[in-house]
Amino acid sequence: MEKVKKICMILLGNILYAFGVSYFIVPAGLISGGITGLSLFLNKAFSLPLSPCIWAVCFLFFLCGLIMLGKEYALSILLSTIAYPLFYSAFEMIYAQYGPLTDDIVLCTAFAGICFGLGIGLVMRTGASAGGSDVIAMILLKKRGFAVQTTLYLVDAVILCLQIPFSRPDQILYGLLFVLAYTLLLGKVMLFGQGKVQILIYSEAFEEINRLIVSEFHRGTTILYGEGGYRRENTKIIQTVIPQRSLFTIRERILKIDPQAFIVINSVSEVNGRGFTLKAS
Repeated sequence: MEKVKKICMILLGNILYAFGVSYFIVPAGLISGGITGLSLFLNKAFSLPLSPCIWAVCFLFFLCGLIMLGKEYALSILLSTIAYPLFYSAFEMIYAQYGPLTDDIVLCTAFAGICFGLGIGLVMRTGASAGGSDVIAMILLKKRGFAVQTTLYLVDAVILCLQIPFSRPDQILYGLLFVLAYTLLLGKVMLFGQGKVQILIYSEAFEEINRLIVSEFHRGTTILYGEGGYRRENTKIIQTVIPQRSLFTIRERILKIDPQAFIVINSVSEVNGRGFTLKAS
């Protein structure tokens, strides 16, 4: 039942994402980041049909993820790799037959931000990924140790710049507003706030969970020593601070190791130290 729920959330997220592109981004000519932005660049620079461009870029990123990051990561983006271009193709045909919902660039900007923020947020809440810039960021993290969030911003900035020569000044400015709007909404959808999150994990399988966090997610941990209030038994507690985008994936992996694990999650407004404000060694 849980798997069905996740699949439905991923599909709904991709429906919103594809709807936002076909009915708001493309008609208004807005610039965008990620898979959509790269596809729009190919469409404008080489006069290629947009739908085949989206299919090609999606599968290119999927193959890169499969080759460089392995089967497990590739499986996390597989459904979105198929669903997003499929839903976009469907909406493109509906749009061609029935026309736009609005020609107002302001409305297009606002509703594109809503569709993207909700759509990508729903996908990420399942622990999956929409692919695109995430793939490049994860590859650079694995190969070079670059921070994921910084890499995502840089990659999207490059993709946005590629579209500038083919866009009007107002499309560029509204496109930047759209990116800002959906980024802010995405943060709200993920955890109703911004910043990092602190996790405290109480589990008898603390050694295995600690290895998971340190080795696979490249986050630092602290082992705290505590005592149960009722039985007075000594216990070890894992403390770590992670980005919001990793929360649902890490939580899912922890519960796979120990379904009885007791996990406390706190929102953190600011973190200073190695891996956050200092370069990780």
